[in-house]
Amino acid sequence: MNVKTLSIIIGLITFCDLTAVYAQHTTAGIDVENPESVETTDVLFSISLDKKDWIYTLDERPVFTLKMLVDNTPANSADVFYTIGPEKMKSTQSGKVELKNGHAELVGPAMTEPGFLRCDVQVSIKGKTYRAVATAAFEPEKIMPTGTEPLDFDKFWADAIGNSKSIPLNTRLTPIPNKSNDSVKVYQAEYEFFNNGVQKFYGVLSMPTKEGKYPAIIRFPGAGWLPLGGDQKNAAAGFITLDLYIHGRPVTLDRSYYVDLQNNELKGYQYKGVADRDSFYYKNAILGCVRSVDLIYSLPQFDGEHIGGWGSSQGGALSIITSSLESRINYLVALCPAMCDFNGYLNNRAGGWPHLFAKPELYADKKDQVIRTLSYYDVVHFAKRLKAPSFLSWGFNDPVTPPTSIYAAYNAIEAPKKLFIIPSGVHKIYPDQRDKTYAWLKKKLKATEGGPVSEFFN
Repeated sequence: MNVKTLSIIIGLITFCDLTAVYAQHTTAGIDVENPESVETTDVLFSISLDKKDWIYTLDERPVFTLKMLVDNTPANSADVFYTIGPEKMKSTQSGKVELKNGHAELVGPAMTEPGFLRCDVQVSIKGKTYRAVATAAFEPEKIMPTGTEPLDFDKFWADAIGNSKSIPLNTRLTPIPNKSNDSVKVYQAEYEFFNNGVQKFYGVLSMPTKEGKYPAIIRFPGAGWLPLGGDQKNAAAGFITLDLYIHGRPVTLDRSYYVDLQNNELKGYQYKGVADRDSFYYKNAILGCVRSVDLIYSLPQFDGEHIGGWGSSQGGALSIITSSLESRINYLVALCPAMCDFNGYLNNRAGGWPHLFAKPELYADKKDQVIRTLSYYDVVHFAKRLKAPSFLSWGFNDPVTPPTSIYAAYNAIEAPKKLFIIPSGVHKIYPDQRDKTYAWLKKKLKATEGGPVSEFFN
């Protein structure tokens, strides 16, 4: 991506209220509950943009405003080092700017094509380094995918799914007493499907104890090795909930068992088999997710019609993919979906997690095979096939699932869709995201029990 020149303005202003970016603790995993920025007791370092929504046209130049308080006093003569450039790409501008009266401004370059421009700033105070990031969006609704869809995409998945259903579910529900209560019964759900042999899938199934018929919510897991804990809260509110575990292992074992998986069998699982479309790790994961809908339909407590999907990061990708392949999912939520527009890195822009084409050592001698394999798994191609209405959300500062890649998929969706952006958001699940998306999903699932929804996106 080409960018124009950068100019720097340093000025003196009084401090006013703004959403600050604080030095943050690293949060492991992607399914984060109630994340909070961490402000040190003596230092506040922030960066913001001159537009509230952080969105610009191609001819505009964003203004990044830096502010720092040390012991509640504007910092003077502090040197801030900065880099500016398209997200995940080599910076196009870098340098040093001096804070005066705790303030400095960087006027960033305009971009010549739709995308995201990230400003990363660092300063050292009292022996500690503080970092802040802000990312300007340039006409993101015009970002287009970079990959090519294979001609036999639909046939490949239709054949794989048909084959996976060639054996019975052989469902086994094992009670989990320590997660159950008077309102909710919780089980380990185990079921089978076929993929080069009989495969097992597991999840945590939570169901209301009160007799009745209920809609269902399937939660697709984020990347990692620990099983989700189940969703007893929404089960108590009148939903069957199924939290999936994609790694084909029971979900009730000691933590040490999963740590061993992390360090051995599941190490780098997201890259396994990537040179062949049939051996790629995610083929089995996707087929297991699709088969979970059959499990829901087999439950006597299910209302027989209403299913929602919910997921974040890897789970956001699986929510879109599964809903595209399985028409019985009525609504879906995808937060910061991964696996979007893998080929971005081959076209000088950010590609989707797991960033395979940013790591040449993973594909050096098999590039063409890897490109072909990933074309069957790119969320972009599933997104364009969605029929179910969706609610998506992400942040512009996300370094794990880059917004450039997500917009390539989002812009391909032709079905009804709703978007909630947190401009300063990083790779976390924020309380607002969880609250808004679950409220929307549950309202639609409950509303459709009595007939069609007249105003879908209320």
